[in-house]
Amino acid sequence: MLRYFLSRIVMVVPTLLIIIALAFFLMRLAPGGPFDSERALDPEIAKNLRRIYKLDRPLLEQFWLYLQSLAHGDFGPSLHWRDFTVNQLFATALPISVALGTKAMLTAILAGTALGLVGAMSKGGIGPRLVDGAAIFGIVLPVFVVAPLLQLGFGLTLHILPVGGWNDGAWQNQILPVITLALPQIAIVARLMQAALIDALAMPHIRTLRAFGMPGFHITLHALRAAFPPVVSYLGLAAANVLTGSVIVETIFGIPGMGRYFVDGALGRDYTLVMGTVVVVAGAVLLFNLIVDLVLAWLDPRVRYESRS
Repeated sequence: MLRYFLSRIVMVVPTLLIIIALAFFLMRLAPGGPFDSERALDPEIAKNLRRIYKLDRPLLEQFWLYLQSLAHGDFGPSLHWRDFTVNQLFATALPISVALGTKAMLTAILAGTALGLVGAMSKGGIGPRLVDGAAIFGIVLPVFVVAPLLQLGFGLTLHILPVGGWNDGAWQNQILPVITLALPQIAIVARLMQAALIDALAMPHIRTLRAFGMPGFHITLHALRAAFPPVVSYLGLAAANVLTGSVIVETIFGIPGMGRYFVDGALGRDYTLVMGTVVVVAGAVLLFNLIVDLVLAWLDPRVRYESRS
C-alpha cells in the first residue's frame, strides 16, 4: 500500500507543475493586462506599476519568481484588490468554498447511494426506471438553470429560504447553493450505484451466500463493497465538477467564496489572484483524486497489483 501511495505522489507533483505553467503562460499571452481600463493610465504611471509588480521582466523570469514565491506559500499581491494579498483574500474565501463543496459532496454521496440502493433493490422494473429518469433530469439541467429555479421557487415564491448572501454561514443561506452543487452529482452517483449494485447482486459469491441462507441485510453489505469501486472512482471527477461549478453558484448566490474572486480576477486580469485560484483548485482536485485512489485500492486490492505490472 505504501509503494502504491508513493507512486501516486510522484505523479501528482509534475501534474501540478504542468497545470501551473500552462495557466501562467496562457494568461500572460491573452490580450489585455491588469492595468488596462476604459480610462488609460498615464504611460509613466503604468510603467512604474509594471516595474513594482515585476511585470516588466521576461516571461521566463516572471515564472521562476512566481514558483519561488509559491514554494514559500506566498501567492503574491492582488493586482485588483490593491490593499490585500492573495493569501489574505483566500483566508476568508477558501473556508467558505471548502464548506460548500464538502457539504455538496457528502450530500451527493449519501443521497446518490441511497437512491441507487433503492433502485437496485426494488422488485420489478419501476424502481430502476424512476431512478434513471430522475438521474437524467438532474444531469441535463445545468447549475445556472437550477440555481435561478430554486431561488424563484423557495425564495421569491414560498419565501422559505433566502435567495442569496452568506450571512456569516447561516444554515438557511447554505441550503440552496449546496443543493444546486449536489444535484448533478446525486444523479450520476445514483445511476452508477444502481448499475454496479445490480451487477454485484448477480455475482456468483452473492448467489452462494443466498444459498447458505445468509440474511438479506448481510448480503446487501457484501454486494455494496463490490459495488462501491465504480462510484468511488467517479468521485475524483465529481470533486472537480463541484469545484468548477462553485464558480457559477457562488456568483449567482452572491457568496464571497473562491468563485467570486476568480470571476473578479479574470475580468480584471488579476494575474496573481487567478493563478492562486488555479493552484488551489488544481491542488484540491489532485489531492481528492489521490484519496480516491487510496480508497479504491483498499476496496479492491487488485488495483494495487495491476499498478505494479
